[in-house]
Amino acid sequence: MSQPAPAATAGNSTLPGTPGRILGIDAGGSGTRVILLENGTVTRRPDGPPMNALLTDCYVGHLRQIIEAADATAAGIGMPGVRQAGQARDLSETLTRQTGCPVHVTGDADSARAGAFLGAPGVVVIAGTGSMASGWNGESSVRAGGHGFLLGDEGGAYWIGRAAVRAALRWEDGMSGSSAQIHRAVIQAAGQGLDALIGEVCTHPTERDRLTALAPAVTALAAEDPVARKIALRAAEHLADLAESIRRRLGPLPVAGAGRVFSAPVIWDRFAELTGAVRPLAPATVGAALLAGQRAKGA
Repeated sequence: MSQPAPAATAGNSTLPGTPGRILGIDAGGSGTRVILLENGTVTRRPDGPPMNALLTDCYVGHLRQIIEAADATAAGIGMPGVRQAGQARDLSETLTRQTGCPVHVTGDADSARAGAFLGAPGVVVIAGTGSMASGWNGESSVRAGGHGFLLGDEGGAYWIGRAAVRAALRWEDGMSGSSAQIHRAVIQAAGQGLDALIGEVCTHPTERDRLTALAPAVTALAAEDPVARKIALRAAEHLADLAESIRRRLGPLPVAGAGRVFSAPVIWDRFAELTGAVRPLAPATVGAALLAGQRAKGA
């Protein structure tokens, strides 16, 4: 059941008014969040399943169902795994044709940036299951990261969980540089021994929640365990590197950090120290809706 959200304002900023009923969809590796934006008022819609254009089968069908259930006049989607403009355009055209509703698809970092600064220039770093950054200076836009869990996504929840398991395995193998505390924390959070966890991860490598779920245990342990703290601080530094790579190309833009990894104080504090980051003015769902509204106005 949808619920009105008191999110028509964010900080001291009011959400821009948009004509019609604009659906905002923020897809991600742990779930898909959905809102409806109408006259500056945000209404939460039921969540959808995890989706990634590179990893999820049948995601077009899932998106179609979400759009058709909303009775919206336009829809915006921030989609992880969308790396090329042509891919976003093709998906937009497919969903528009299938639903009869104008659909505007972007990468998830673009929608997060639009929400974070309510459409103004800036850099947003996303740290959820994976990690990436997007920046826009009013004229040009660039991106960094988002290369997937096999080749990148440093500082994201999967990366943190994998680093924790590696540290636990080092302790179990009697190697230096790890601790019994992180070994216990990993086993407790995973709910099984390391041999079973290794088997599941290797058998189902694209089901990233097995390692992603360990990240909160690592950041919670960081205050008392030096190995966990080292992992958390390294994650923050990876995320700060993404922001700086955008700034080097676009100039000294403001930075925001979005995604559940930043809910850990140890990571947010270090990231903010390195970049001067602020919290987003609005979430990526709102950003997706704003981008779709802008596209509808220009159509």
